[in-house]
Amino acid sequence: MFSNDEVAAFIHRNFEAVWESVRPVPLVQIDFGGGTKIIRTLHGNIATYLCNADGHVLDVLPGIYTPNQYLQSLSQFQMLAGYVAQRSLLTPETRLQNYHRAQADALKNRQAQPQLVRSPYISKLAIENPIKLVLASAAGNPFINDATAWSAPAKLKLDTEDLANWKLLAEDTKINESQRRRQIHERLAGKANVRPTDLTKWLYREVLHADLDDPYLGLGSVLFANYPFKDKVR
Repeated sequence: MFSNDEVAAFIHRNFEAVWESVRPVPLVQIDFGGGTKIIRTLHGNIATYLCNADGHVLDVLPGIYTPNQYLQSLSQFQMLAGYVAQRSLLTPETRLQNYHRAQADALKNRQAQPQLVRSPYISKLAIENPIKLVLASAAGNPFINDATAWSAPAKLKLDTEDLANWKLLAEDTKINESQRRRQIHERLAGKANVRPTDLTKWLYREVLHADLDDPYLGLGSVLFANYPFKDKVR
């Protein structure tokens, strides 16, 4: 995702990017005997936080995305920061909570989600209120109509294995944008001035199902199902 040139360029132009590892990278070692060993890392998971200058979370993208949908979401993130910060009768905290409540309600009811768009009118109002929240049509919502958001770019030539992996990525993106995002919107609609440290353990445990406090990352039942000394494993 981050190796995509277009994604990397968009992040570089519009955000102050920071990478943080939330736990040591787990390693798996298989000893075949005779000095032959394989040591590999386990696949983890990621989350993309949008924070304001005070370090408060505005929104979160859970997991891995297709480049197309990730760019669409990052574009909304860019406008969300301006939408929350602009002058209004509402406080930034109330404006942000209303935004998340509207998103959560739309996902719950399988409706087109509200989209942030820049006002096309050049006027005093547009200068003072350059971004407004409007309800996108169903045809323009990737959750309703996924013809482009989930598909592989036409310029890519994918072999059978790559195509299978892309389909898995597309399916995961759909889950991210529907089920997981709804959980995040509901959480942020009920709390103001949340910092990443307030969310991270909950996010990985309840949304991404990768409990950071579990040394086996949820794989214990698989690793020790037929192990005769599993009750003695620490």
